[in-house]
Amino acid sequence: MSGSRADIESAGGHTDMKSKKRKPNTAGRMRTGRKNSRDLMLMSLPAIIWYILFCYLPFFGIFFAFKNFTPKPGDSLFRNLFINSRWSGMDNFSFLFRSSEMPRILFNTLFYNGIFLVLGIVIPVFLAIFLAEIHSRFFSGFVQMVMILPYFLSWVIVGYCLYGFLATDEGQLNHVLRMFGASAVQWYQSPQYWRVILILTHIWKVTGYSMIIYLCAITSIDRTLYEGARIDGASFLQRVRYITLPMLRPTIATIFILQTGSILASDFGLFYQVPLDSNSLQQVTQTLDVYVYKALMTQANFSYSAAASFFQNVVGCALLIAANAVIRKLDRDSALI
Repeated sequence: MSGSRADIESAGGHTDMKSKKRKPNTAGRMRTGRKNSRDLMLMSLPAIIWYILFCYLPFFGIFFAFKNFTPKPGDSLFRNLFINSRWSGMDNFSFLFRSSEMPRILFNTLFYNGIFLVLGIVIPVFLAIFLAEIHSRFFSGFVQMVMILPYFLSWVIVGYCLYGFLATDEGQLNHVLRMFGASAVQWYQSPQYWRVILILTHIWKVTGYSMIIYLCAITSIDRTLYEGARIDGASFLQRVRYITLPMLRPTIATIFILQTGSILASDFGLFYQVPLDSNSLQQVTQTLDVYVYKALMTQANFSYSAAASFFQNVVGCALLIAANAVIRKLDRDSALI
């Protein structure tokens, strides 16, 4: 009995010593965790400040859509908006939709963004799958660099590069047409060509960036799946169908949801800078963003511009929620929320 009591006391002493030793380690881990959290918060502070200044503070601009904004010289913006301007309710929205140009503007916006949504997924996925099969690192890196370079060019530069090809007198494309005995085309006065031109220009500029996203997702797939499929005799198309595409489903679903939410938000540079704001092309180039900009700059009408922008964002938010709900029904793991 004495021996067992001694063993118990000895074991208890060892336990107490171990617990005493563990306490400093726990406290040290807590201090390290707090320090890491503080460092991460400091790193994210510039992004937080940016979002507050440029995403949350401008929320008060929503009131422009419901006000007949009439600024008075010498008064502050807040006084002009909330005191000097009368409440107009939904008048700005009713005027917006009574405009004879609005059906065409909405059609252009939905038409282009619908095509961009489909081609912006199909083409980058196709290119990423085939680029992942290239075993030469040099060639693969070279192709990625060449394809992503247009993404970093501003639309101003892209617009004037395109002008070098399409100018009536000195454009390279008209030089080629004259070489074959055809007459020169006045591209900037011919709207029938510009739907195709704008679609090709957009694909050329953004495909490389989207391709890199899908390529990163493909390289994260476990390579043993492909090795096992090869051993079982699966062809390239079978590996793509049963391994690559199912693994890319969450990435494709995320990009689809985000792009659906911005289906009324067209790329302003593409539709304003690339056609050089040609009046002859307005029937095929004027989208909702271009309309808002021109209403603000040419008419100085803040209320109509705010109403159009507010409508654009509300519809985009509703479509984003709806697209996420559809994806969640089809594949719960691929939905955002």
